[in-house]
Amino acid sequence: MKIKNKILSLALLGCFSSASMAANYCTAIRGNGELAPAHWSGLARIIENKGLPSSVAGGSSASVTMFFLDALSRNENLSSNVAKKQVEQALLLKTIVPHILYLTNKDAKAPKLMGLIANVTGLGKGGFVDTVKKAIAIAGDFDDFMEVLGEYGPLLNPELVTGLRNDFSFYKDQIAESINVFGAFDAKTDANLFYRKGLVDFKFLGMLFGRVADFYAGYGNSDTNRALINFLNECRDDSLGKTWDELIAVNTNCSEKLAVAFDSYYAKPTKIIRGYRQGRKIPYQKEIELNRSFPNRMIFEKIGSGLSSLPSTAVVMKDAAARYKKLSAIYEITSGTDVDDFSLDFETDLRYGYWGSLEDLTNVKKNLPKMYPEDTKSSKFMAMKNGTWFEVLATSPAEPGLANLQRIPKSENINKNAVINKSFFRKKFFGLIPTLNAVEWFNEKNPNQGVIPFRENLYSAGGWSDLHPVLTLKAKGCEDVVYLTRQNGESVFGQQVFIRLTGYTEKIRFWKDIGDGNRVGWINLTEDEEKSPWNRLYNLMNPKASFNKSISEATAIYCTNWDHYNLFKGEVKELVHDAYNAPVFVKKENDRKLYPFGLESEGHSKDGFPGCLLKEFND
Repeated sequence: MKIKNKILSLALLGCFSSASMAANYCTAIRGNGELAPAHWSGLARIIENKGLPSSVAGGSSASVTMFFLDALSRNENLSSNVAKKQVEQALLLKTIVPHILYLTNKDAKAPKLMGLIANVTGLGKGGFVDTVKKAIAIAGDFDDFMEVLGEYGPLLNPELVTGLRNDFSFYKDQIAESINVFGAFDAKTDANLFYRKGLVDFKFLGMLFGRVADFYAGYGNSDTNRALINFLNECRDDSLGKTWDELIAVNTNCSEKLAVAFDSYYAKPTKIIRGYRQGRKIPYQKEIELNRSFPNRMIFEKIGSGLSSLPSTAVVMKDAAARYKKLSAIYEITSGTDVDDFSLDFETDLRYGYWGSLEDLTNVKKNLPKMYPEDTKSSKFMAMKNGTWFEVLATSPAEPGLANLQRIPKSENINKNAVINKSFFRKKFFGLIPTLNAVEWFNEKNPNQGVIPFRENLYSAGGWSDLHPVLTLKAKGCEDVVYLTRQNGESVFGQQVFIRLTGYTEKIRFWKDIGDGNRVGWINLTEDEEKSPWNRLYNLMNPKASFNKSISEATAIYCTNWDHYNLFKGEVKELVHDAYNAPVFVKKENDRKLYPFGLESEGHSKDGFPGCLLKEFND
């Protein structure tokens, strides 16, 4: 039976490879916070049919997904056969969820710090977040707090550590507030949304994601890559057309072989020590564990040096950047009691920044105004040159609610060793207990003397700003663009952040209840609401809105229903299954041959897949 299945799989591979010959296609990816496993599942379905896209774009959690795709594009250990390689790449995407679950396993060889990835992706409980909760509950002073955190200390934002040291009571309350809103994405009632320092050190988190990406790039040691190849050879053919859970149900060897690769990658290296006892009469040897080390390569790769990638973030600039710096200082001095909500001028002070290769950025900047002269979002494009993945992951996923506005690292001047060797603890010369040495990443007074320099006069407000980057890819030169998204209107959180940030809370009557009309859009607008940037960008009932324009320009829409699932309630299997089996809608019926999958749509929507299919507007 297994031989017959493999023959069928090989036949299907041949069909898929011919279908993907015209595979100069691109993928726009909607960011989705902790629901990123839906990205990996949906992309696995796309890639095993069409191969790796030639270019990708997105922000927020999509930047992490693009990071993993870039890593896969660099792995030289995969099959030289095109059809087999695309199935292998799809299979490796399916392993990211079990990979992250491995990081939370008490018996796993991965360092406990890696569990933070499980915390922020909603795939793991306990660990860092629960330890911080414990510290808040029982710590009476700074030393107590850090003692409770223990080995999890390096995950805490070093700016919070400095704050705790200087004003323990206020910052303990700030951390408690951060815990309460962690993952909630509440822009309606969170008064300190733009000012409160984030709980997690996103630059350190980027380094942790980098360890995972190095595994998929093939940057691990030879034993790890050998084990990974053994896994792919055993499981590739059986994986076609299946989610991870469906695969291990038919081939129970896959979990074990994948675990061997993980064990090899995360294991501490050992060394044999040889010597003599009793006056050099009796020889002996013993094996000792050495400090664990990781490649730390992917995180410093330049954007576009592998897979053509266009990650994005909202950029606060000019007068607003200077004003935010002053207001943040007031927030600190007054312990958050005497500062107004932050807002800016949309026309002059906010841009949608994109990283990428110089060629890609040049093409997008040149073509966007020509191709979409009346599109509001396109007019906000800003090229972020010379960026690395460290810069992207330090900013794009660090959104309001998870972090305050962030300084943007200046990648071209970053000393890699300074980043890798940045130490959280310093051992005492006289004593066994390490003391705190939480150096902050940036030096505001002298940027050149910080651990890393930053782009002056700019702040990042996170990657929520462009969750439908189809037009950017079209301007880059992509003709076939599939948009990986979910049914529903624009993100409620993103819209409310935007309305607050642009100072329209007094002009848009329904901004606090915007979710009520999110699947339909809003009509009967006032003059202020009609002219607002929110209406021009995100309102589903505005046929000229950037969101609708992006839907109309995509070749195909891969339409999941990920909003229906809650990872914090353990619904990961359901989320992954939905994303892998989501319907795919094509703009023109002739394009169906490019997307001969995802035909299932019954039961997924009761009102016409809003956010995936364009509304019919009366002229």
